[in-house]
Amino acid sequence: MMRLWLLTALFACESGPPEEAPPTIEKVSTKITYDSVARLGPHHATSSIERMEARDGEPVHNTLEAIDIAWNSWDSFHFQRILDGEASFEVIVHDGKSASRNGRGPWTAELDGESARLDVYTAWNAWDEALGPFKERIVYEELDSTVVDGRDARRFRVSLAPAEEKQGRKKSRRTLEPTHIEGTVHLDAKTAVRLHADVKAVAKQGNLRRTINLKIQRSRLGQTQPIEAPATQLGTAGDLLRRLPARRSGRGPDPTTLR
Repeated sequence: MMRLWLLTALFACESGPPEEAPPTIEKVSTKITYDSVARLGPHHATSSIERMEARDGEPVHNTLEAIDIAWNSWDSFHFQRILDGEASFEVIVHDGKSASRNGRGPWTAELDGESARLDVYTAWNAWDEALGPFKERIVYEELDSTVVDGRDARRFRVSLAPAEEKQGRKKSRRTLEPTHIEGTVHLDAKTAVRLHADVKAVAKQGNLRRTINLKIQRSRLGQTQPIEAPATQLGTAGDLLRRLPARRSGRGPDPTTLR
């Protein structure tokens, strides 16, 4: 009996502590970078963030921001940021060229595509941008498995978990506190990338209410996106003038110097 107990104890020691369960797909979706998105291959992505503010029920401010990405690879993409219907920034990398512009101004060539890739890498995530204050309290409820544009996906309903009371800390009167969130999100079964999302979130502070409507859509998955490298300006008007050859005064020779 003692020998059996020793063998059992030995095997228990060798097996070590129990392994942790792998993270769930919805947990993984909160940690992904654009490298995961790139694994989807060519596709078109649109995101819109509408922010509406009202005080005592009366509208006081409204903005609509959109992000549009036509994606083939890190060497071929078109990124646009649009604010209230007007393009605010745009960058294209394609065919070995890279160019960007602000608003509808002239395209400016870049030395390489690294800064353009950084723009995409840091600005693609409309979910975090729109729902940052809500992130730690979002609850996911899986509804079913489905297919989005030919890819297996899992659909979730989102809601807001109750706020945790933190002892010794008072709520700031200047901070908007999340009060409600609702909607659905479709996660790609292989990469955990958000393929589709339609979410409404509400935060309040005193008599101020902010409503956020977030929409995300990835489409044309696996289809090469039509992208063209734009014609770029060689420099500003001042730069071009400085490059012109110096003009002669137009005066003829001084007659007094002629012999």
